[in-house]
Amino acid sequence: MIGFDSFGRVSLVLIVLLLSKGGMAQQTTPDRPNVLWITCEDISPYLGSYGFAQAHTPNLDKLAKRAIQFSNAYANAPVCAVARATILSGMYASTTGTHQMRTLVQLPEQIPAYPKILREAGYHCTNNSKKDYNSNFINDPDLWDESSNQAHYKNRTEDQPFFAVFNLTVTHESQLSEERIQYYVENGLIPEEPRIDPSDIELPPYHPDLPEVREDWARFHDLITLMDAQVGELLQELENAGLAENTIVFFYSDHGGQLSRSKRYIYNVGTQVPLMVHLPDKWKHLSSVSAGEVDKSLVSFVDLAPTILSITGTEIPAIMQGKSFLGKDSEKSPEYVHFFRDRMAERYDLSRAVTDGKYYYIRNFMPHRPRGRDSRYGYQVQANWRAYEAAYEAGNTNEIQSQFYQPKPQEQFFDTEEDPWQVDNLVEQPASKARVKSLSKELDRWMVETRDVGLIPEPMFHELAGTGKKHATLYEFAQSDDYPIRKILNVAKVATAGNADNLFKYLKDKNPIIRYWGAYGIFLHPDQSDRIQNSLRAMIREDESAANRIMAAQALSLCGDADTGFEAIMKEALATPHGYVLLQALNAFQYSHTDDRLSLEDWQTFKEKEFVANDPGAGLGYPQRIIDDAIALFPERRKVD
Repeated sequence: MIGFDSFGRVSLVLIVLLLSKGGMAQQTTPDRPNVLWITCEDISPYLGSYGFAQAHTPNLDKLAKRAIQFSNAYANAPVCAVARATILSGMYASTTGTHQMRTLVQLPEQIPAYPKILREAGYHCTNNSKKDYNSNFINDPDLWDESSNQAHYKNRTEDQPFFAVFNLTVTHESQLSEERIQYYVENGLIPEEPRIDPSDIELPPYHPDLPEVREDWARFHDLITLMDAQVGELLQELENAGLAENTIVFFYSDHGGQLSRSKRYIYNVGTQVPLMVHLPDKWKHLSSVSAGEVDKSLVSFVDLAPTILSITGTEIPAIMQGKSFLGKDSEKSPEYVHFFRDRMAERYDLSRAVTDGKYYYIRNFMPHRPRGRDSRYGYQVQANWRAYEAAYEAGNTNEIQSQFYQPKPQEQFFDTEEDPWQVDNLVEQPASKARVKSLSKELDRWMVETRDVGLIPEPMFHELAGTGKKHATLYEFAQSDDYPIRKILNVAKVATAGNADNLFKYLKDKNPIIRYWGAYGIFLHPDQSDRIQNSLRAMIREDESAANRIMAAQALSLCGDADTGFEAIMKEALATPHGYVLLQALNAFQYSHTDDRLSLEDWQTFKEKEFVANDPGAGLGYPQRIIDDAIALFPERRKVD
């Protein structure tokens, strides 16, 4: 029997041990699940478990039988960096300013990142290996315990729970290039001839029936099968390590894709993704849906971060905009999922969309920009893009296929159950009017509520926020009264649908963003009256914003004074020390149809420009893409509309 003094001394020893680092306190922490997060790239739900008949995905089909499979899962943006920025913070990229593809936005400290939160909660967090967050989080040393192509959960300390990301890249659009396919064949990773006979491929209605299109589709499915094998290896490794019974497994694609008119485009085929979550028996209570069943809830990438925090028993920051769909903090399925599409590499655009899972509404704020005249990257890496463009130019595409190279409607409305490829725009049908109005109203509500920064021209960012300014970051600017988003949204909608008379008054508004949309609207609806021309000339002379001066010059060129318009754009292009301003100017030459006045020496001068130190628009190379393309084509010109 231990006396009081002895008991007191034993208790003291126990207390010391419990409080000491590496002592019993670590062993008595609550049991928490590990999380294995397997992502692939650029695929829609082209898996056997999703009913895709031509798939060969045995490992993922096997996983689906013991996982929850989500039938309405979406990336909020149809491109990698923007989608990942949304995942990382649990906030819409269109709120934080990380919505352009690609950029390096400075974020304020209050913007969360789920790996940091998990690390603070004791998790060992590894990323293998893509960091594509569109922000200063890319270079944050505190984001991950390890981020490299060697990062692995096996490097954690004993008994430490882990969160491990493995990003499989073999289905990325670049892997369809002739060189990469040859590499995979020569190394025995895919068959010498496609598994599916290209003649048996079931083409979507928007793709012309061309050998290059069929071949790329067939090889795409070979790459999906290769990715499936890699998933199987990761799952087997987890099993061999004896960790499977305490590890929750996520599998999803970073967005849809990957052939022409999918990735980068705000249709189902660009946004809808496969998503599976396997909950071991120990953790099956985290969902009301049983293993092997399909969950029809609406889920999107903004929900992933809060869901991870919920299933690991970690507090979800109130600032996160997503909703957990698993765990103690899970919420009921939302009514809608929202989407955003902005600059895609070297080409500016602005589209927003919303779906209830069946009906899908898109609003195109820049309808003059054809989808197929977008970034040239797809044409560089895939034969189907080049063949598609050549067929259109030769007049060998039908009405549906030709849509890709024609201006966009201001609004699009689809029934995705009847029209899964979204080629039949029902927006003008009388039976659609009420639902279109309802979804349009919902989209407005969401844009205002989330303080959507997509309405701010990117070349204006450095004028509105930054070191020494009233607002240090774009996010802080957009959250302030200096961003009257409801008024700006209304003006942007008028600019898209209106006429010059309705827009004239906005050219002298005190808000620079409103002036921009006024000038853009006149560009979209040209008016050659003296009144309009004189106002645009005054804007070129007097506006404090380079973005507005360029847009006024672009509009003036179509309103009857291309000489003044060209000279003004040239002045801005030569003078600016900012990459995004140069990018806007280069686009403006082409959309104002004044690029025929540029000499080869002019393009070379642009190529040799220098920018201010640490300029976020200089190091990404997007102005250089337009310049190099123009030099390669010279004296021919790139078609942009």
